[in-house]
Amino acid sequence: MAHDVFISYSSKDKPIADAICAHLEATGIRCWVAPGTSQRGKTGRRRSPRPFQKARRWCWFFSAHSNSSEDVGRELFLAASHKLVIIPFKIEDVEPEPGKQFYLARHALAGCP
Repeated sequence: MAHDVFISYSSKDKPIADAICAHLEATGIRCWVAPGTSQRGKTGRRRSPRPFQKARRWCWFFSAHSNSSEDVGRELFLAASHKLVIIPFKIEDVEPEPGKQFYLARHALAGCP
């Protein structure tokens, strides 16, 4: 089954991602949210490109945590390369780091530069 939205977030923002996912799914929007895993005090997530191939949109919960996340950076690259609609959603008032700003240049949504 295809997902309407792939939700990208820092695992430190998981409660926000889960809450917004629950709200979207309650309105009939199918979401894919990667589970966060913790190992020896470090947070890491393993990714497969498969959810990107099935999603229609990529929603990035933008925070200081996700801005510095290498996993989120890779997800942003995959979303752009799969030509997904990228929806940045700011949950903190921070500026994107230059690498992420490059991909967001054509997506000035939800208050993201």
